[in-house]
This record gives sequence, C-alpha cells and structure tokens, in this order.
Amino acid sequence: MERINYAVGIDVGTHSVGFAAIALDDNGAPTEILNLVSHIHDSGIDPDSNKKADTRLAVSGIARRTRRMFRRKKKRLQKLDKYLEGLGWPVKAFEVYSDPFLPWKVRAELAQGRIADASEMQEKLSIALRHIARHRGWRNPYSKVESLMARTEPSAQLIEIRTNISKAIGYPIPEDATVGQIVAASALGNARLRGEGGLLSARLMQSDHANELWTIFDAQGVDHEIARKLVSLVFSAESPKGSASGRVGKDPLQPHLPRALKASDAFQRYRIAALIGNLRIREGSAKAPLSIEQRRVVFDYLVNLAPKMEPEWINVAEILGIDRGSLLGTATITDDGERAGARPPVHDTNRSILSSKLKPLSSWWKTASDEDHRAMLKALSNSESFDFDTESGSSVQAFFESLEDSDHEKLDSLRLPLGRAAYSESTLERLTDRMLNDGIDLYEARKLEFDVPNDWAPPAPDIAEPVGNPAVDRVLKAVARWLNAAESEWGAPSVINIENVRSGFLSEAMSRQLDREMEKRGKRNLEIVSEMQARLGIEGRPRSADLWRFQSIQRQNGQCAYCGQPIDFKTCEMDHIVPRAGMGSTNTRENLLAVCKRCNHSKSNTPFVLWAEKSAIPGVSVAEALERLNHWLVDPGLTTRDFAQFKSRVAQRLKQRTFDEEFDARSIEPVAWMANELRARVQQKFGGSSANSADTTVNVYKGSLTAEARRASGISGNLRFADGVGKSRLDRRHHAIDAAVIAMMSRTVAEVLALRVNLKEAQRHRREAEQWKEFTGTSTNHQIRYNKWLSSMKRLGAMLQVYLEEDRIPVTHNLRLRLGNGAVHEDTVGKLTKKLVGDAMSIADIDKAASEALWCALTRCPDFDKKDGLPANPERTIRVGNRYLNADDEIEFFPVSAGAIAVRGGYVELGRSMHHARVYRVPSGKKTAFAMMRVYTADLARFRNDDLFSVEIPLQTMSVRQSEPKLRKALEDGTAEYLGWLVVDDEIQVDMATFNTGQIGAAQEQLGEITSWNLDGFFSNSRLRLRPRLFSAEGLKDDAVSDVRKVLDTTGWLPAINKVFGDGKAVVIRRDSLGRVRLESAAHLPVSWKA
Repeated sequence: MERINYAVGIDVGTHSVGFAAIALDDNGAPTEILNLVSHIHDSGIDPDSNKKADTRLAVSGIARRTRRMFRRKKKRLQKLDKYLEGLGWPVKAFEVYSDPFLPWKVRAELAQGRIADASEMQEKLSIALRHIARHRGWRNPYSKVESLMARTEPSAQLIEIRTNISKAIGYPIPEDATVGQIVAASALGNARLRGEGGLLSARLMQSDHANELWTIFDAQGVDHEIARKLVSLVFSAESPKGSASGRVGKDPLQPHLPRALKASDAFQRYRIAALIGNLRIREGSAKAPLSIEQRRVVFDYLVNLAPKMEPEWINVAEILGIDRGSLLGTATITDDGERAGARPPVHDTNRSILSSKLKPLSSWWKTASDEDHRAMLKALSNSESFDFDTESGSSVQAFFESLEDSDHEKLDSLRLPLGRAAYSESTLERLTDRMLNDGIDLYEARKLEFDVPNDWAPPAPDIAEPVGNPAVDRVLKAVARWLNAAESEWGAPSVINIENVRSGFLSEAMSRQLDREMEKRGKRNLEIVSEMQARLGIEGRPRSADLWRFQSIQRQNGQCAYCGQPIDFKTCEMDHIVPRAGMGSTNTRENLLAVCKRCNHSKSNTPFVLWAEKSAIPGVSVAEALERLNHWLVDPGLTTRDFAQFKSRVAQRLKQRTFDEEFDARSIEPVAWMANELRARVQQKFGGSSANSADTTVNVYKGSLTAEARRASGISGNLRFADGVGKSRLDRRHHAIDAAVIAMMSRTVAEVLALRVNLKEAQRHRREAEQWKEFTGTSTNHQIRYNKWLSSMKRLGAMLQVYLEEDRIPVTHNLRLRLGNGAVHEDTVGKLTKKLVGDAMSIADIDKAASEALWCALTRCPDFDKKDGLPANPERTIRVGNRYLNADDEIEFFPVSAGAIAVRGGYVELGRSMHHARVYRVPSGKKTAFAMMRVYTADLARFRNDDLFSVEIPLQTMSVRQSEPKLRKALEDGTAEYLGWLVVDDEIQVDMATFNTGQIGAAQEQLGEITSWNLDGFFSNSRLRLRPRLFSAEGLKDDAVSDVRKVLDTTGWLPAINKVFGDGKAVVIRRDSLGRVRLESAAHLPVSWKA
C-alpha cells in the first residue's frame, strides 16, 4: 500500500466526534478530501434516564448490586434453612401460618421464658431465626460478624423506637426488652410497622437483633456452639471490595508489582517532585534549574500546604526569594503527561481528607502513621483487597467501627484522586528520592535509577482502552475505530490534530452543570447590560470589553486603582498591571484595572510595582493600591470566598516585578488531563514502530482556536450549510467541517491565531484602533506560513462546499446490537388479575396471559376460536407446565394491554425495552404489505449466546402477542417473509415523493426535502419514530415553526412501517467506521438492505 501524505483532524464534543482526513501536497496544501464523518454518540447516557443524565454504567451498577444483594440473600437464607433442617428443626413457609404477625409474637414469647415442649420450641426458634434473617437491620460494613457474638448496648435507634411505642400504648416498656418484645407490645395490626409513619421509625442495627437472639438462646437453653453458628448464618455478609484487585496493571519498570493508586502518598509526592524538576529560574538570558536545597524547600511547602490555602505560583516564587516572572516551566508537561498549569501541584489526598466534613477522619489522619495511611486508602478503595487482621488494618477497622451511621454517609461522599499511576509505590518512591536527592528531572531519574535507554517512555494504554467515564469511553472507542480504518486505507497520517472543547471529555451530567453555570453567568451579564443601558444611555448590546470596564469601575468604587482619583465609564482606561514579554497581553480579570488617563500614560508598558517606585504622582504606591483593593465592592454573583481569592490574585499582580512570560503552550493547548492522555495514546500508536515511522505529529488544541480559524480563514462567512451561511448547530455535519479546519492547523498558525485573539481583546479593553485583523505573525517566517495557510483554507473551503452540496458527509451513530440496553422492564410492580379456568375469555384476554405456558394451554383448548377466544366451559381442564388445572382453578392475567412480564407475584410493563424490530412482507388481500415485530429484550434472554436477529420468536412470546393481527396471522400460517431487522439509530433512506402533506410536508417546506432519516424508536406495533439524519434539535431557534420542532425535537415523524417500505421504498443504510456504505461483510457485520 502506497502511503498518502495526509492530515487528520478530530473534533471532540460532548455527544459527537468529527473526523477529517485531508490529502496534502509537498507544500502542505490540500489536494483532496479523503474522508469526512460526523459521528454522533449518546455520551453513555442510559436511554431511560436521560432527564437525570444517569449513565448506563451507573444504572447498570445499581441494578447489578441489587441483583447481587438478592442473590446473596437467597443463598444466605438457603444456608440457614439447611442448617436448621440438619438440627431437625421444622422449616415452614410463613404463608402456612394464618396469623401474619405470628413471627413477632413468637419472638416475644421465646425471649420471655423457656418453652417446655421441645418440638414447639424448635418450630418457634425456626420461625424467629428465619424472620430475623429476613429483616436483620444494618451493620457497619467494616465490622466482622464476630462483633455480634457478645451482647452490646442498645442502639440509639432502638431506644427511639421503644420510646415512641411506649408513648403510643400509654405505659413504659422495660429497658431490657428485645426488638420482638417491643413490637409485640404495640397493637399489632392497628398501625403500620414499616415505612413513613410506621412504628419502626428508625433503621434498626444488627447488634439489636443479635442481642435479641442471645436473649432467646439463653432463655431456651440453646447450646452455645449452635448459637454461635446460628448468629453467624443469620448475619453473614460479603464485601465486594477488592474484587477488581486481580485486574490491576503492572509496573513497567518493576513488572512484579501492581500500579499504585493515584490517591497514594507515593504518587502524590512523586507528582510534585516530577513537576518541580521542570521548573527553571530566569537568570538574565539563561534559565537555571532549581538547586537541591530549593527543590526540598518547594517540595516540603507543596506537600504540607494547609487545606484552606490555595496553591499559587507566586507563593512558590516568594519561598524561592525570586519574582514570579522569573519562575519558568510551570506549563511544561512531564514524560508521564502531567502538567501543573495555572496552579502548582499539591498533596490532593491529604488536603481532601483534612478538609472533609468528616471531622473524626481528619483528626485520625493527623495522628496516624504512614502505614495506617496506606491501610486507610486501601480500605476506601473499591479496587483494593484489604486485610483487617494486620496491625494497621486493625487500627483502620477500629476507626470505622467508631463512626456513626451519618458519618458513613459522609465517608461515602469523600472524593479522593481517581485512577492509577503508571508505576508501583516502590518505583514512585525511588524516583521521588532520586529526583530530590540528585537535583534532576524525571527523565534523568528514570535513566539513573532503572537504567532504561534514552528513548524509553512508559507505555500508554491502547486508544480504545476504557477509563471508566462513559462519555470519554465513547470518544476513545470512536477515535480508535476511525484511526485504525484510516491507517488501513491510507497508511499512517503525517499529522493528527485533536480539538478539545471544555466539555468534550466530561460526563453529560458535568456538561449540564457547566451549562447551568454559564446560563447563570449569562443572566447576571444581562442584568449588568440593562443597568449600563439605563445609567449610561447605551443603545444595543455592549461588547464584553465594555462590560468588564463597567464592572471594574463599580468594583473599584469609581476610583483609579493606581492613584485613587475619581473616574467614570467615559474617562477611565483599562490597563494591564503586568505586561507580557513580547507580543500580546495577559487579558485576565485579575490583570486588568480601571485607571485614569494620567496613570495609564505614565506607567506605559511597565509592571506596576516598578513604575510605582519611581512615580511622583500623589497616591501611587503599592501600599496605597493594596489599601484601596481592600475596600473594593463584591462583584454580583461571586461568593465572599471567591471574591477574596480574586482580590488576592490582584494583590499578587500588583507586587510582581517582572513581565509575564511570552506566549507558550498554555495559549494553544488544553490543560485537561484526558486531552493529553488521548494525545499520548495516539502518539504511541503512530510513533512506536519504524514501520509507521515516528514522524506522525500529534497535537491537541483548544476548541476556541478552531472557532477563530473558521473566522480568520473565511470558512464561517462563506460555507453554506443546510440552514444557511455560517456556523450551524442545526446541521450535524458541522462537526466534520470543524475537524477539517483543525486538520489544517499547525503550531505556527495556532500561535498566530491565539495572538490575534489576544490582541483583539487587549485593543478593545484599551479602546484602541482594532488592528488585530492585520496581524499575521511576529516574524517573516510566521507571516509566510500564515498566508500559506489562508490560501490552503480557501482551497479547502471550496472542497468542503462541494461535499456539503453533494451530501457526501455521512452522519453516523453507534448501533447497539448486544442484548443489554438499559432496563428490561419498568420499575413499578402491579397486581395480576385472576380468572377461573372455566370462564369465558376473549382473544384480548388470552393475549394477557401472565405466562407463555398459560397462553399455549388456553389457545390449544378444543373449544378455542381464533376470533372469539374461549366460551364459558365448566368442564374445561388445561395443563400449564407440569400442573393440571380444572375449571374452578384460578389463573393469572395482566390487567393491561401493553407488553408485560410476571415478576415476584405481580407484573411489570416492558415499556420501550425493544432490542430490535423485524420487518416482514405479509399477504394483504390480493397484494402484500409490510409489517414489523418489535422484539422485546425479555424474549431474547434465553438466546443470549445465539444470533439475536435470526433466532425463532415463538408465537406465545410477548413480542408476537403485541404485533399487528395481520403479521400474527401470517406468522401462524407460515406466509410471513422475514426481510431484515432494524435497531434504534439505524439510517433509513426514504423516497419522499408521496410524503408532502401535513406535518412532514410543512417541515420539508422549511428544511428542504429530507430523504435520510434516523430511527429514534418504535412508536407502536405499526409505526416508526424517525428524525432527520442531518439536523439536530440543538440548533433550533426559539421562533422555529411548530411542525419543524415536532419533527426534530418532540414527537418526531411517525410514519407507518407499511408506508415507509411501500410508498417510501426504504433502504436501510449500514456504514463502516469511515462512513462508507457497507454492502457485504465477511466478518458478519451489519450490512445495508432494502425490501
């Protein structure tokens, strides 16, 4: 295969990933578009929990733990029953006793005194034990069952219940009364026991029930060893903690050791030491690393920083006795992908624990040893197996047992650093010691300590390896599939550029939280704009620079920040406290102040502190500026704490003596860990072998740069989408367009674009003539490259327009083919209805039969009629499974016509839990028609190891019973022709010639003819729910036509399956990772089909 010179662009969004492969000539100009794809994914959201943004991972985890709880409870009760039978004690179902309160009465009687009759005593002991085992209360999960082998003091909950019942019955209950005696003393049957307003108003502890058992055993003279065995069986428990310990990866430098937790002390110290190794001190034109003594001082400061103190680089500079501007290297990435960014690294684990709401934990942590710390972190980790029998383990267990119930809830909310480090604790400690003792960086430390070659780097995971965040995992899998397909088709790319927006690697819940915060900020800004318009007479919406200026004046009490003279909106000027070296400015709120014209012109391009020391203007000094700062007014919307931190940062700027660093990687690259992790994974794949050649460059850019690139290149102003010219949120193909734009990005162009944005902001803040549009670079080389890029983008824009007009940009979705896809049924359990076997039953009644076996038995009766069902017949007998039923026996039915399934003595509706739909051609008079069978997940459970799309679905299943009558008849007669299957998110091409009236006609008048549709669900047994493939409800305007809004956002288009495949001549399109239509597959992947 001849390798093609091409660039790849990847645009990562919350619910989408855009892909682009652009062929390049030797000069880097685009020659051909190899591939464009807009891939839409669900961000891992459970289909039934979209409102709360719960992920499939979270929902399935709850369901899995609930199933495990029931499974273990069942086994525990079976073990107890088996042991009781072995003792010769009777084991009877509670239902055989007519009195529903008998267990409570028995428990009270057993505790009162010895029962003389041995057989009676054994039966009542069996009843009491089995009743307590089913309602055994709560126990600290870190307490062993051995803690229940001796009596303990009554819990506060039991005392509360005893007090409440005493008040209700009007006389006191003895303090030594057992749980059974306390409940039996109440008027059983006259008041609720459990639930809201029940007698058992508090959650009982297992220790209370264990105390009751020991009282019963003493009263009845039960052998001590038998009693201990019974207590252990009733209260036995298993912890799932540590179940994942066998799947922990190994240290690449010491393969026999497991990788350490990122919450571990070893990793937290290593992380700080590694980033300190990157720091440099500016000494004239040279940059010197920190000395060993300086490293130690900074290391100790950051490790031991108090939880209430926010880490700041200026504080690190003060400790070193240098100006903040002389401290360099704060944004450098280590070999392991760590970067400090705006704040220095600190010991996150210590800070989280010491500042937690659980005060006993922070107190314990302060006095505990390092071994105890390790034991605590292992105990708190779900993935670590833990031994409580060690000395440290005993200390941790004793602490857990001392906690109240409410404290455990706080413990569950404790947030520690997640994930695992690349190395084991041993390796981390050795590397940390080497870096600190020898005064070297991580690269040198690794070479000296482990004798690795110069080009060694810790292995990155495969691109698609999950990280545990469903939204991120969707992105990783999509990127891996597309890059693998592109490499197979065209070889390794020359460059891979990845754009990451702030929410691209966040969960949907976090993205929604960010949106809410931005919405609040937007509302506050609107209020400020209204105030500006009223007070200043401004018409129209002011620019953000004017908004900042107005806020600054308000905040500063209408005073010049430098000299204190009165200023207003018209007379003030905005000044950068600390200028930036080279081109551009630091346009942050803490670096911009409203000042008078005299101070601004006098200070010019100088750090404030240097100018203030020489200025003769009255009121100008650092001390006076800080005093005025202390009297600033709090910004609306900011908390007192946030405003205090903001003022602290302003004060630091006022004292800084050196210029800010020139533009560096922070200006064009995201600092998000996952963005850099993706870069490392992609770089390893395409740079790890000589076959691919290591010249594939992988870059990650901020999302804001793509927006600027679109504007600067003219793409935004010239490219026409389905809804017009300019950036479109309605047209889903914009994700691929953004990917194509980012594919053409280079670091030089990115720096120029970032500087242009910076200059625009600075010139607007200073009310200068806007010359930023003419800026094309700081050097001739930059200007040449930028202009070449403009030319390339103009050529690319023409190509993209052709692709848009010819609809050559596929919009793809993941097809979920596995059996599991959310809940199998609804949560609410309802009551079944009952009939007698001999009753008359209509066809509708029979279809509601609560089991498949009952449906078969009824439809096979000799007097069954396909139209009328069954007449009344006092002689009728049926066989259901292995049971023979007579006319007077009761049989169960669902009370609803919807699909349902019997569970735990009742029923639940199946809801929308359809795995797929099968499309059939069936006879319809002299013609044929199309029909579909929606196949419920519940009906496929027995076939989980088979081909789910080809297994036979019996007539008695709910899937068939819920189908159209014509399809049911054709299936029974054997005249139904199975054509193919559909799943949610399938792409369907429809001939719209006959669909030009009503809602869909009105929608097409607004959007143009829509021939490509996305299957969004199965509305009924004969209708689909379709939505336009190209359009997203996200881009709908507030004044959108109601018919358009219905089709895109609410009900969707609901055509009959017969119309879609008949008049619409539907074609089901299946695509590969590159978006190409798949017509055949040797690997048995889904292929396109038509009727």
